[in-house]
Amino acid sequence: MVDDYVVRMSKLSVSLLFIGLALLAVWTGPGDGSPLSRESSESIETDNVGKMLQEIRAQCIKNTGSDADFPKFMASVELAVVCLADFDTEKLKIDFNELTNATRATFFPKYCDKLRSFGSCINISLIYMQPCLKSSAFQIAKALIDSIPEASNLACKNDGEIIFQLKDEERKECIMQKEDEISACFNTFKTDMNGIIDFAELKQDQCGPLANFRECLKDILDHCDLSDIVSVYDIPLNTILPLAPCSNVSNVL
Repeated sequence: MVDDYVVRMSKLSVSLLFIGLALLAVWTGPGDGSPLSRESSESIETDNVGKMLQEIRAQCIKNTGSDADFPKFMASVELAVVCLADFDTEKLKIDFNELTNATRATFFPKYCDKLRSFGSCINISLIYMQPCLKSSAFQIAKALIDSIPEASNLACKNDGEIIFQLKDEERKECIMQKEDEISACFNTFKTDMNGIIDFAELKQDQCGPLANFRECLKDILDHCDLSDIVSVYDIPLNTILPLAPCSNVSNVL
């Protein structure tokens, strides 16, 4: 669990958690879900985690002259796990599935407060991880976390007007009919990015696929009258991309 979270902390945009889980409630995404597929993925994940931890320990030594801060890094990961557990993503998915117009006035303030608290909690964890992170990785992660309040404010504006669009039956049906196209967006993106996203290591030739992925999803959302969701997605993305190595490519998004 702890090692798995290291991967997710390093590779994923935590600011997209709210939107991602909301979309998950509508569409489960690509993947055959077979035991063999899961076993293979878990094996690859374990190998990747081992390599990442070795790199982190080496970075501790490079930054501070020893690996004395590595146990502190792992303790910070434990704190990050607690932060995520307090957010309770499973309960969010259940509550979102049961969300109605009558309950949205309590749902969105509750979970937007939780998301902001998650941001504050994870920020403390990140600070204690800093001695073992590359400067660029720390700056990007910090900017990403700092974007959470703005993204959550927009997502929760007017009792979650933007996100609540996903509960509209016509829009929901439209998204479900676009399942193959959504899968194609993800599969193309995964191929172009070699299956890995690390914003601290983005090369110039990876900015194009990132922009293409956004446009691919935007086209589908536009067709289903869900264009506003992209504006929430853009807040964290536009915050971190100027800090990435590909930032000298103008007008990526």
